[in-house]
Parts: sequence; structure tokens; C-alpha cells
Amino acid sequence: MPNNLKNKINIWQELAEETNGTFKEGYSWRSDSNTINYKNWTIVSDHYRLWSGKHSSQMTRVIAPITLKDNFKFEIYREGFVRKIEKLFGAQDIEIGYPDFDKAFTIKSNNESKIKTLLRNKEIRNLISSQTEVNIQISNYQGIWEKELPENEFELSYFIDDEIKDIETLKSLLELFKLILDDLYRMNAIC
Repeated sequence: MPNNLKNKINIWQELAEETNGTFKEGYSWRSDSNTINYKNWTIVSDHYRLWSGKHSSQMTRVIAPITLKDNFKFEIYREGFVRKIEKLFGAQDIEIGYPDFDKAFTIKSNNESKIKTLLRNKEIRNLISSQTEVNIQISNYQGIWEKELPENEFELSYFIDDEIKDIETLKSLLELFKLILDDLYRMNAIC
């Protein structure tokens, strides 16, 4: 593809073309997005502007609405300075038995056995580790920061505080979501 044409193609449009997804043009404050149908689930990727008073941050998020069977929730994020301070003052996280992974990430869950089972999958651990920034969770808020979802509705969510513009990174996130969804389904945690 000629360089000048490639620059005109939107990252979500390119992702849709490469993954057989559906490109959706944004409007007003909503970003363009890409939607992938995978088995019984829909995975949506977009950019999102998070406002805090007069300031805003551009975020990238990946979301898959899910129905939980047993209220299993988790949160995985990369260790950082603030997270290390939290641990110093007693914040607890789960260690899964893979020292490099345990050292790099904070893992929280309401079911230690299930999160350990999920993270036994080496492909999932490798894809999580390959991301420069990680915030993965099961959330009961639409789009992570929007309104609270109705009872028993949840989303498998990923976000970072930046615009991901690299197609390979976005494709690896989609692969990560597929693997997590498959394993959650096999574990009888989601429908």
C-alpha cells in the first residue's frame, strides 16, 4: 500500500479490514470503532476521551459484554510506582505461582482459584506481558467509565491511558480477549 494512502486510513478501519470486523464511524465526541463478532460475544475497540474537570485524557479501550454465571470478577494491572506504594501500605493481591508474572502485575479477584486457573494459560500470560500498559478487568460499568450496567450485566474490559495506533498491538489485544473469553467459558464463569 502506498505510504500516502496508508496515512489516510483510520486505524479502526484498518483493523476491521484485517480482522473481518465492522468499522463504525464516530460522531460528535465518540471515536471511530471496530467491532468483532467472536463466537457468542462482541468485542469493541475504540478511543475514548476521559474528562476530569477541564482536563481530558485520550484512552484506548477494548470491551466485550458478558453474562457472568457465578459473579467471578478480576482485575489485572501492571505494577507501577503508585501500585508499589499501595502494596507497601497493605494492599493485597493474588500470586499465581509464576514469579516473573507475579512481580510485574497486580492481580485481584473475588475467586483466587479461578484467576489462577485462567492465568495458567501461558498464551494469556504472554499476551498480557507483551503489553506495555495493562488494565484488564471485569467491570459492571458500560465502557469502563460510563453508566453502571443493569444487574447481572458486565464487560470484560481493557484500557490504557493513550491512543494505540499500532495495528499489531490492537490485533494482539483482540487475540487476548478471544483467549480469555474462551477460558472463562470453559471454566463455566460466563455464558
